[in-house]
Amino acid sequence: MLRAGAPRAAAKAGKPKRKGNILSYCEANTVMALGFLKKLFGEKESSPLQATVEMLPRLIEKEFLLKKNELEDSGAKKLAEIKHLHARGLALIRAISEKELEEKENLRFNKAALTSKTQLEKQMLQLFDKINPKERGKTLDDLRAYSGETSAVLIKDVASLRKNIFYTSVYLKEEMKELGECLQEMQNTLQGMNGEFAKSGELFGFEETKEKVGLIVKRKEQIAALEEEIGSLEKGAAEKAAEAEKQKQKLLAYKVGEEALEVKTLEEEQVKLMESKQDLKSEISSLISSIDRPLQRFKALVDSGRWVISAEQKEILNGFLTNPMLALKKDPKAETFKQVLAEVMKAIEDEKLELKDKEKEKRLSALQELIAFDFFGKVFWKMNEIQKRQVELTKALEKNSAQKQILKDEEKIKELERAAEELKEKASFTEQERSRVLQQMQKEILFVKEFAEHALGRSIVIKED
Repeated sequence: MLRAGAPRAAAKAGKPKRKGNILSYCEANTVMALGFLKKLFGEKESSPLQATVEMLPRLIEKEFLLKKNELEDSGAKKLAEIKHLHARGLALIRAISEKELEEKENLRFNKAALTSKTQLEKQMLQLFDKINPKERGKTLDDLRAYSGETSAVLIKDVASLRKNIFYTSVYLKEEMKELGECLQEMQNTLQGMNGEFAKSGELFGFEETKEKVGLIVKRKEQIAALEEEIGSLEKGAAEKAAEAEKQKQKLLAYKVGEEALEVKTLEEEQVKLMESKQDLKSEISSLISSIDRPLQRFKALVDSGRWVISAEQKEILNGFLTNPMLALKKDPKAETFKQVLAEVMKAIEDEKLELKDKEKEKRLSALQELIAFDFFGKVFWKMNEIQKRQVELTKALEKNSAQKQILKDEEKIKELERAAEELKEKASFTEQERSRVLQQMQKEILFVKEFAEHALGRSIVIKED
């Protein structure tokens, strides 16, 4: 019968022990195919072997194929035994299920045994369903996984059924003994399989190595494709940058042409007109600021109703206090504004606007100066001429195709520079991807190299294709 404690060591026996090295679970004295390789390469035993990564599996495959065939044959035989024992176990479970228990004097024991038998039948069927070998073992890897998994399941599940096994065995001693022997045979067969797999650890390493070589080949193709893409992107970026530079030189030449020079002259005149316009605004602001205080106090006097002026005068007063140039458009000669200024002087003289003598004299002088000032000739007319000329310049610039062409060329240059930058960024991202794939490939090459060095018992120098 299967013992709960004994199989633990057996389960451990089925696992290869790694010691921190990729191949340390293999036997240290395994050296294969050295005689053949010495003849093939004509090298001394201690000299490094030079080979491409793709060559390495072929150099050691002959010996491994022999081992693989032997392991497959042995595994197939043992799997057949497992299938036979599995079918036999199911038959024994059905026989136990169909057999009734003979009652004994202890009624409580009878009841416990009956319950245990029912539970055992159900649990055993579940166990045999979990370890069913019907669809397993189609590959060596799957067979190795199945043998390890099934051995562990048997140990764990059978140990958990000890109580039900005990009660049922009291009544069905022979039947339970036969079932236990069947399970033990199954466990022994699994242990044998696990032992063989443990001894053949290198074989599975070899299979993994072949897979790694296949990956390396794909990585090389991927790296080559990425390098081609990087080259194409960098070439495209250089072409765009060169085209942008060519357009810049063309634009520079165009800007010294007749049409472009005319645009430059017109634009320079526009700037001067804007400066003149600003100067006029500053002049008016400076003039108004000299009487700002009495104007503000006069406005308060008017707003309070203590001094009455016409609605037109009131509107002009507010206009000159907020935006003198806009107010001057409504009152070009400042006639109404000058009437307001005369009212302000009268209010000061009538002492409705209280000012100190020194300030009073100063403000009256400033008001008198403004009343005498030629707003129409010195401000309104000049501003009107400036605005008229600005309209003429705008129309002239609109008719001149040079400005549009310059703007068009400048936008084209920007587009080319943006395109060049985008291609550079794509090339940078692609280079990062190439580096990532290369690092992964280097790890895989190291894996293959270390395995081959251990298997062949000599150092290896990896050659490029």
